[in-house]
Amino acid sequence: MRPDESSRGPGPQGSPAEGREADPPARSVRPLALATALVAVLVAVPALPAAPSWLERLSRLVTGSPLAPAHALALGLALALVARGVLLLRRAAWYGLVVLIALGLLAVVTGEDPLWRLPLLGAVLGGLWLERDRFPVRPHHERVRTALKTGALLVVAAIAVSLVFGGVSVRSVGAVAAGLGSTGAPLDGASWLPGLLGLAGAAGLLVLVTTLLAPDPSPPPGDEPERRRVAALVAHPGSDTLAPFALRRDKAYVFSADGRAAIGYRVLFGVAVAGGDPVGDPASHAAAVQEFLAMCRAAGWRPAVLGASDELLPAWGRVRTIGFGDEVVIEPGAFTLTGRRMRNVRQAVQRTENAGVTSEIVAERDLAPELRGRLLDVASRSLGGTAERGFSMNLDELLTGYHPGAVVAIAYDEDKEPIAFQRYVTAGQGISLDAMRRVPGGPNGVNERLIVEMIEYAAERGHGVVSLNFAAFRELLDNDERGVLEKAGYQALHLLDPWIAVESLYLFNKKFRPSYKPRNVVFRSWSDIVLLAAALLTLEFGRTRAARPAAEPLTEPVHHLGR
Repeated sequence: MRPDESSRGPGPQGSPAEGREADPPARSVRPLALATALVAVLVAVPALPAAPSWLERLSRLVTGSPLAPAHALALGLALALVARGVLLLRRAAWYGLVVLIALGLLAVVTGEDPLWRLPLLGAVLGGLWLERDRFPVRPHHERVRTALKTGALLVVAAIAVSLVFGGVSVRSVGAVAAGLGSTGAPLDGASWLPGLLGLAGAAGLLVLVTTLLAPDPSPPPGDEPERRRVAALVAHPGSDTLAPFALRRDKAYVFSADGRAAIGYRVLFGVAVAGGDPVGDPASHAAAVQEFLAMCRAAGWRPAVLGASDELLPAWGRVRTIGFGDEVVIEPGAFTLTGRRMRNVRQAVQRTENAGVTSEIVAERDLAPELRGRLLDVASRSLGGTAERGFSMNLDELLTGYHPGAVVAIAYDEDKEPIAFQRYVTAGQGISLDAMRRVPGGPNGVNERLIVEMIEYAAERGHGVVSLNFAAFRELLDNDERGVLEKAGYQALHLLDPWIAVESLYLFNKKFRPSYKPRNVVFRSWSDIVLLAAALLTLEFGRTRAARPAAEPLTEPVHHLGR
């Protein structure tokens, strides 16, 4: 790995899409977040055992009236969440602070709090009003709807319980708000009821705050018109070898303002993960990146990229990067089986010829239904019955003919039964390996044979590059001079290889004497690393959509194969 803990300078700027929130001002909101966190600590003071008197006096500056310990703790926790929301530019956090100050003013006006708090609260409210434009992340309508339903359910349940157990009286109904609030006022009837209502109110408050401060839910995948637009961009000569994987059915899309570039992404755990570089015209890649970042700010998502190339890293601005491996690429025009260095590949191909293996290359959309079924059986046996998985260098819809320009290299045994296949998809710069499946116990060298024939096939059709597998941790595996940490990492990869196949795949790729294209994980901050890791692992090892009969295929790229 190549951790890069230095921040990168800002890249080219693009204009935001029409109707989208403008970029937040450059001034930091950290002072306001810090002040809110300090208030949260002071509010929670009554919950601290044996707090010093001076600290209690400071607490009264922000609370006015004394709070019960349980309510102080709940309100302090809620304000801590609001402080974090301020740091994340959530408009709901701003609303929460305004409502809190307004309630304090109401308490002063009604005589519950001392009059001297009036100018202090008024000044704070005025300052918050001036800062309102610094919070562009508005709560999603689904979050607001959920919060309203939760609040209404809580109030109805509290009223019902207070009426049943607290005695049917005006006083009991009127005291519900106090029971759910900070005072824990007594009710007629059951003595345990105020504590129960206070606990329910505290839990409900935390749920409401968490809901309103949450980022937007995951968007639905792109619809067919969007996917057709992306398919045309994938065919652009400037799209790199990861571009075809933007066409996965589970990805949503954001386009540059001029529509000449796009980014495919998914959102998990509040992290919006882009799959590789933008597709389309390289001149619009930076604009697509800016659109993606603006969208993430407006939705409250943490932006990240899985598989970014080194060339486009400056466009992402001040970010953190981790080089997690290399894409294996071969130039068909320069590839040859001659020479001592290619002896292993040459011998592997010869073994398959001696075993009577034959092969063919077919456009996926031209597969006969009967052959398709036999190939899907090969895929199932190859995976041992497990599901198709992957995100950054994997497509879905295996062998359906849905994805444009997909071509399948098939190997048959002496009885003309398919024993292996590889699917490749087209991009502007060449073709990329998507799936490589072989039945257990099949002849050795079949995968090498199909790769060699696919390279020759691409060379005949003028493709500049063939992208093969991904070599994770290549620098660690390729380095003979390892330090203590590197040795430990290498041993871990070696021991885990039967399950993750990192080292064996690296050794397989190395036989072809390829070139390597570094790929990076890009993310905003090291504070995002836990959620980022959870999102990336889920994406890479989650199930992909099962194959099904294809609808009308997408528009074929200009340089598609199989025609």
